[in-house]
Amino acid sequence: MRRRLLLFCLLLTACARAAFAQPANEPEPGFGGAVLAPPPRSESGPIGTEDPARLPSGTFDPEAAAAAEANLPPEVENLKSYVDGVMSGLIAAGEFPGAAVLIIQDGKVVLKSGYGFADVRARQPVDPNRTRFRVASISKLITATAVMQLVEQGKADLNADVNTYLSTFKIPANYPEPVTLANILTHTAGFDDRYLGLGTALTSAPLPLGQYLAQNMPPRVLPPGKVFSYSNHGLALAGHVVENVSGEEFGTYVQQNILAPLGMESSSFGIPYPMPQDIAVPYNHGGDEGGFTRTELDRVQAAPAGDFITTAADMAKFMLVHLNKGTYGDDEHLLSEPTINRMQAKHFSEAESLDGWAYGFAEGHRNGVRWIGHDGSWLGFCAQLVMVPETKSGFFLVYNADCRFAASASLRKSLFNALWPPKGDTVAEANPDAEQRAQNLAGTYMSVRRARADFTAMAAAASQVSIKAPGEGRLVVNWPLVGHDLTFLPRADGTWINPDYQLKAAAVGGGQGIPMRFAIEADVFDRVAGSNEWSIWSAALAGVVVVCAIALWSWITGALSRQILGEPLAVIKVWPRLTGFLAASIVLASLVAMAALLSQPAPLAILHGPTPMLTALLAMPVVVALLAVPMVLWSITGFGDGTRARLAQIGYAILTIAILVFLAFAWQWGLHPFSLTR
Repeated sequence: MRRRLLLFCLLLTACARAAFAQPANEPEPGFGGAVLAPPPRSESGPIGTEDPARLPSGTFDPEAAAAAEANLPPEVENLKSYVDGVMSGLIAAGEFPGAAVLIIQDGKVVLKSGYGFADVRARQPVDPNRTRFRVASISKLITATAVMQLVEQGKADLNADVNTYLSTFKIPANYPEPVTLANILTHTAGFDDRYLGLGTALTSAPLPLGQYLAQNMPPRVLPPGKVFSYSNHGLALAGHVVENVSGEEFGTYVQQNILAPLGMESSSFGIPYPMPQDIAVPYNHGGDEGGFTRTELDRVQAAPAGDFITTAADMAKFMLVHLNKGTYGDDEHLLSEPTINRMQAKHFSEAESLDGWAYGFAEGHRNGVRWIGHDGSWLGFCAQLVMVPETKSGFFLVYNADCRFAASASLRKSLFNALWPPKGDTVAEANPDAEQRAQNLAGTYMSVRRARADFTAMAAAASQVSIKAPGEGRLVVNWPLVGHDLTFLPRADGTWINPDYQLKAAAVGGGQGIPMRFAIEADVFDRVAGSNEWSIWSAALAGVVVVCAIALWSWITGALSRQILGEPLAVIKVWPRLTGFLAASIVLASLVAMAALLSQPAPLAILHGPTPMLTALLAMPVVVALLAVPMVLWSITGFGDGTRARLAQIGYAILTIAILVFLAFAWQWGLHPFSLTR
């Protein structure tokens, strides 16, 4: 009996640590990753070959393609061979089934290619001219362009209160400063994040944009214009402003004023009906379809923030107009040159020396060049776009699998080094205050961009960043979404830089004292301590799992022993025992179900929810709370005199404490039905 109990406890402890501990290695895809957001800044993409072999009829001539490829200029041929090798290696490694890529240099598309399969089962290859992909948050660049058109026409003001352009609902005035379009386009509006109901099934009709925003607008949690906090709902709100100002539905406006003028005939917001046959199948890693599992095509309710469907060929047209100062065709203008310059200039950063955001575009520096662009991630799709306006160059990549750091980081590094070679190694710089500043930064941090109003806050909590200062002014940052430690070297200006990905970091606020925020480029993190530290809750939940499992095991084996072996009657009577058994069972079931839900690569119960099953799951802590009331009383009053009764009371009290710890965890992280109505 003792050996069985010891083995059981060891197994439970190992399982609990695996389930709740903060990950140390590269995480599997799941809800802990960003949704409709740029992956970590070390991600973007490249590639391909111009395709003159596509005939006007849309047929494909293999002989013409072979001849065109044979006549490529040497520098383009070398680039193509290099990119082909990179892409073939990533596909062989199982990073994604298929991809479409292009490279622009000196204002011309020099490479454009498809790799792998749009549909593994049907063996349908990716065609960069015809295969459509969801590009997720790159949609925001289209939306920002639409806003800037209206600004240029004098119909909208970037610095006016957004409520000026809203009719059916208003943004609450819980800060003295109003939210402006400039705030929205730089992600400084201060909205809380929200994942619940962000998407809907393809078979369901999405709500009209204004109705969706009115019903799901997250609260304002930060003063506008002060802190970067990426917001899907902010850009969806910008799309609704386009509707109200133009008098046209958002998709219609974009079609008439952006897509049609540029000839982007295979692009749309939302999947067209009837559904085209050339849309790539979205895949998650793992499964029997070439190492992948196909997932559902769906709709994004906040469409202007992430529901753009397009091809690599169409994205080339969009990129070229931005690289050519708004000009396309026979000297026609999508935007004027002053508006393009204004849109592409940096308008916000967390610190003067850090990269920041233009209007809609992320900004970065690598290998001595300034780039602007955006990345995107949604169920089964990953997309990355980079442009260098100064040289009229850039690249675009999209593939039909969930984003993973290993693939996107290697693509970005490879393509940047090929197109804009590095000009030297990154080394530490002398700074007499570096070591003290590094020591001041050491601690635990949680992303400013998070849901604070519902249980999905646990996703951000489980991805908390820890910073250590090992000496010489260096920082070692453990960022679970990256999957490995990042080392940052001190710089003379008081910031830090990572030599591998050239990411810059800085303390935000706090002067020379203990800073309360930390930023890696535009990714901003709040310092957390005490009950907000996930590591504390991980250890506590591991204990809860062990205690509840031992209690259930003891009561089950005890009942069997009394029935089979005739052991003495239990000291704890039926009702206390049944109450504790139910509470412990519900706690274990709730934790297992929630861990499984948050680790899913496609958490449809959340993104399309809340579903009835999810609502029932969130109700479980309320049931446990009701059961905990008599358990507390029985733990105090006990079960009689004598040694067996006292030991039973101690054991019952330990279980009750474990139940109360679970309830504290549920309240702390919104694991209850009241979070759905906040």
